Amino acid sequence: MGNARWLGVCRWVHVLLVAGYILVTIMIVMVSLALFGVRMANWVRWVMVVGWFGVCFGGVVLLELMGLFVGHGCRRPIRSEEERLSGLMLNVWMRMGSNGKAALETKSISTHGIRRGMEVRFRIRSDAKRPDGSFGSRTIIVRSGTLILASDEELLGILAHELGHLRDGDRILEAAFQCSGVFALGFRFGCRMVRRGFRLNMAGGLLLLALLSPVLLSLWFFFCVDLVFRSLKWGLMKLGDVRQDCFAVRSGCGKGLRDWLEKSGLEANVSRIRRLEKMA
Repeated sequence: MGNARWLGVCRWVHVLLVAGYILVTIMIVMVSLALFGVRMANWVRWVMVVGWFGVCFGGVVLLELMGLFVGHGCRRPIRSEEERLSGLMLNVWMRMGSNGKAALETKSISTHGIRRGMEVRFRIRSDAKRPDGSFGSRTIIVRSGTLILASDEELLGILAHELGHLRDGDRILEAAFQCSGVFALGFRFGCRMVRRGFRLNMAGGLLLLALLSPVLLSLWFFFCVDLVFRSLKWGLMKLGDVRQDCFAVRSGCGKGLRDWLEKSGLEANVSRIRRLEKMA
């Protein structure tokens, strides 16, 4: 019980960290504009802050609704795949309903909750090197190889884990963090271009460095801030995976998840397997 409370606290710390990072980035932009002599009314500043939060948190949901991520190694499931996954997802929600602790932590799942669970969308990933995952607020991505190799019980464990991420908004938080780090990404991209220039030709590298120096210097502070927040976020993401493993166990799907991790044979899953064995 104490461990569950600690993981719940870590979740809210994660929310505050992402919100703080978004606020810091937009504040740096406004301060930079002020230093360059740009005058802004107070309502413009508020619009910038609210708009930046909306872009960071709402962008991933908009992409999900528009389906723009489909085609990048993902496809819609065929009918047999969708029927199997939808039936298993309904099974997950029914198991949650039979376990008071798993059903939203405080009460049994309602008919509305089961209906909401059936609205989860599935996408199939053909890239075997990328793991199963989720996206946005209601999309679960399953590898085609997983559908072939995993039993129904193992798929229940995978779906329960990813459903926990969607339920807690973990994927939206991750997308908001990535979106707010676009300025730091610009610094990394500029440095990469300069390195490639030096590899091709010394004169070309020096020319690129001279042209991009003002941009790189202006983005350097964003890069430093991003390193600090990214290091803090890394630990919270690991704890988020622990929280969703606990959720899968409380939903009665822990054994299937553990069996699938053992079948995958990846060294990175050893700690997760041992943790799931202790939860059993």
